[in-house]
Amino acid sequence: MKKYSAGSIRNVCFVSHGGVGKTSLLEAVCFTSKATGKIGKVAAGTSNFDTRADEKDRKMTISTHLGFCEWENCKVNILDTPGFLDYLGEAKAALRVTETAVTLIDAVDGIQVGTELVSRYIDEVKIARLFFVNSMDKEHADFDRALGVIKDAFGTSAAPLTIPIGKGADFKGIVDLVSKEAFEYTRDGDGKGKKVDIPADMQESVNELRLALMESVAETDEELMNKYLEDGELPDDDLRRGLAAGVLGGSVFPVLAGSGLLNMGVDQLLAKIVNLCPPASSRVEVGAVEDDEEKMAAVKEDGPATAFVFKTVSEEHLGELNIVRVFSGKIATGNELSNIGRGTTERIGNMYFLRGKERSDTAEIGTGDIGGLLKLKDTHTNDSLVDKSIKFRVAPTAYPEPLVSIAITAKVKGDEDKIAMGLAKLQEEDRCFTYKYHADIRQSILSAMGDIQLDIILEGLKNRFKVEVERKQPKISYRETITRPAKYVEYTHKKQTGGAGQFAKVFIDLEPTQRGEGYEFLDKIVGGVIDQPLRPSVDKGIRSKLDEGIIAGYPIVDVRVALVDGKTHPVDSKDVAFQIAGREVFKKAFEMANPILLEPVMELKVTVPSEYAGAIMGDLTSKRGKMGGMESVGKLENITAKVPASEVQSYSSVLRSLTQGRGFYTKTFSHYEPMPSEQAKKIIDAYQAEAASEG
Repeated sequence: MKKYSAGSIRNVCFVSHGGVGKTSLLEAVCFTSKATGKIGKVAAGTSNFDTRADEKDRKMTISTHLGFCEWENCKVNILDTPGFLDYLGEAKAALRVTETAVTLIDAVDGIQVGTELVSRYIDEVKIARLFFVNSMDKEHADFDRALGVIKDAFGTSAAPLTIPIGKGADFKGIVDLVSKEAFEYTRDGDGKGKKVDIPADMQESVNELRLALMESVAETDEELMNKYLEDGELPDDDLRRGLAAGVLGGSVFPVLAGSGLLNMGVDQLLAKIVNLCPPASSRVEVGAVEDDEEKMAAVKEDGPATAFVFKTVSEEHLGELNIVRVFSGKIATGNELSNIGRGTTERIGNMYFLRGKERSDTAEIGTGDIGGLLKLKDTHTNDSLVDKSIKFRVAPTAYPEPLVSIAITAKVKGDEDKIAMGLAKLQEEDRCFTYKYHADIRQSILSAMGDIQLDIILEGLKNRFKVEVERKQPKISYRETITRPAKYVEYTHKKQTGGAGQFAKVFIDLEPTQRGEGYEFLDKIVGGVIDQPLRPSVDKGIRSKLDEGIIAGYPIVDVRVALVDGKTHPVDSKDVAFQIAGREVFKKAFEMANPILLEPVMELKVTVPSEYAGAIMGDLTSKRGKMGGMESVGKLENITAKVPASEVQSYSSVLRSLTQGRGFYTKTFSHYEPMPSEQAKKIIDAYQAEAASEG
């Protein structure tokens, strides 16, 4: 394959709600450009891109796939992202390494919740945006309605460049408003548009839409506006130039029509990507981190190498493949590059350009291009590989925080290490889940964006790593504390069973502290009633009870203990005796100081269409939530509330039900606060009953 400069590379990300046809469109693009010899079918399990076993089984994209093709002397890299809500983090990572987002809109269903959510990520990265109204061949397809929905959501910047000839079973071609040409396609998927006359009944509409397009483009440039006002229209060259500038500047969002499944209008999409969308060379800087400070770093074609790993895939017979976007310079076989974040050096070996599972060897990946690096020693997703003269790393992708958690244990005793190793491998490919042992609740917690993602992770463990787990609801990470002081509490530990004895007598004062202050130990012994070396033993004994709790088995927080008095024995007083005395006197004082349970409170930020706001606020209030506020953003409402963690363990399914799947939320820990006594009593009684049954 020939080498391409950054000016001849287009990096494009396909995004949308699940099931709108991104992978089918990528199949059509690669076939039309002769990059592949056949169009794979997702439904039939023959896709060139959805090749994982779980993708074939579920007939959905689970992991971002890369394809590339050549068109009109340009290389087009396309990232096909999952549309299912649990995998939105994949789209977030892919959008950071591309210059254009092609958003697919279903010609029947319009803009769905996944499309709404990923649009926010496009806003964040500030890249060019193009819409493709897909599935014009479906029954009830309606381009005008879809265009109206796009304009409602994105304003008059959305401008149709191609419009369909017919719809549903009668869909047979498209009209290009820029060139004023019409093309018809056969339904056998060959993708070859045959030039025809614009249908007579569409001529008036075409003229009106083309005039509106000229006006939209003219509004982006003073020179073009003057020419448009003087002549009443724009020459074709000026229209194309203005369109390209408007797309780059984010003031024009082209809208195209077609069918990825039947490969109709796809050649026009390719032409618009090449002729109107920003080249890789349009990116002149990238977000970076140097010495923990965020900054924008300049990037250029003849600069030192700067590559960012935005995805890692693991293939059974190949190993790990790090997929990189080269932002500056080039990387070549044999290069030694610094992994800035890990302080290591990597020697570059085998490199590939990727099209699904197909790999094309390359000795070089230049500025603006995307490729795979095989078997690096210690490089992972979000790492940067840079020339040794570079001191910064590309800012890592901030993946969404997981929203749903389960506790897992090995079905077969002894498989714990296999589970940990398997999850670590799966996490290389999917950064949107976490796995961690939580000592305070004594459970291993697997957290993901949703239930489907959890199922897929556990299927991966079973099928790829041959281990299975038991799953259950996680315990809530409660805390124990006190509400009043207990003064001069005494405990004597005495043990005489032959041989050396044990003796320790201690007095402590116990009091609550401000929330979040933790634990404090004060030595207030006056004189030598307890020898100096033995006093830390009291603190050590108390600390042993902090983690295991007293009333319900949860960690103890926000208490201050003062050791105020005591007594020793010249022979029998020793470290272990004062540890035991410290532990027991603390337990005694704690039970006297009106102990309570604290529950974790989460801050929820819920985004829903305006019509669901009332129902959401009512539901959050019923969950003991405290409303923080509501902010309107277009037709959406951002609602904030602080809600006890126990009330929102299954909030994903609740929100989905209340909003017909159109709501989204984030959840972060806020603080601990006292738990209502009725709920606390149930937890304490259950713990004490369990402790009694165990002996």
